[in-house]
Parts: sequence; C-alpha cells; structure tokens
Amino acid sequence: MDVLVAPMECEGGVRERRRRVGMGKTKLDSGWLAARSSEVAATGVQLTTTQPPTGPSAPWMEAVVPGTVLGTLLENNLVPDPFYGLNNEAIIDIANSGREYYTFWFFTTFECKKTANQHVHLNFRAINYSAEVYLNGHKEILPKGMFRRHSLNITDILTPSG
Repeated sequence: MDVLVAPMECEGGVRERRRRVGMGKTKLDSGWLAARSSEVAATGVQLTTTQPPTGPSAPWMEAVVPGTVLGTLLENNLVPDPFYGLNNEAIIDIANSGREYYTFWFFTTFECKKTANQHVHLNFRAINYSAEVYLNGHKEILPKGMFRRHSLNITDILTPSG
C-alpha cells in the first residue's frame, strides 16, 4: 500500500476505492482525510511511513477532494455556508488569521501495482497556492502559483507490493 499526502490523480495501475477514468488512469478523488497542520505533531515523512491517521477522528476529518480547505471546513460544518446571507463575513480571512490557520494536511492511501517498464505519474490539476507532497516518506515541493498543474513521476517511490 502506498501512502500519500496531497490531492492528485494517478496514471498507472491504481486500485482501491477509486474511479477509473480511462486507460491506465484512476482519479484519487475519494477517501481523503484533512487536518490543520498546527494540530498534527507528525511530519509528512512520519504520516506516510510510521504514523498515518486511522480515520476521521480529531484532528482528522473527511476531506473534499477535489476541493479546497474552505470546502472541507464547510462540508464538516466548521464554517457557515458563505453563499447564504452574510455568512461569508463570519469566515476568518487569511489576512487576519495568517497562513497557518488555513494550512492543512490532506492524506490518503492507495494501491498501485506497476508492470515491468511501466511509469506511474501523479497529476495535480489545480494546486492553489503551494504544496509539499509526501509519498512513502519521500518529499516533493511543487512550484508555487494559483491553480498550478504539475506531474510527478512516482515510479521509483511506489512500494513493491503496490
């Protein structure tokens, strides 16, 4: 089993509670957990090797992927619906809270058994604004920017068992 922190899509032989979207592609758009990074003592390496979350229990919650931190907070009833009345004024602005308040870990696991000579890539369709990706204890920092697309070749990082 491969362990990952960050939202993405995987090209290759990914299995488990995922949706097949074409030849050799699987969307990793379900089964995600999220937690405010300041409430998690473990590092990204620890989360993807020795200390993974076991389920949606504090501080971890079910995450909306694809989505945003705000979408996940809304889905878990931790902020009011910003599209109703003046509720948007009750949501803490990042300018007042600082980046740490909206900095979250997103976590999932998946199985990806590759065949001989196969390359496996994780495709990110809209990272906003920055992300550190951890997969099986390996760290990759993605380029910063609004809704950036990026692809990581994870062939050599996958576990032999998938």
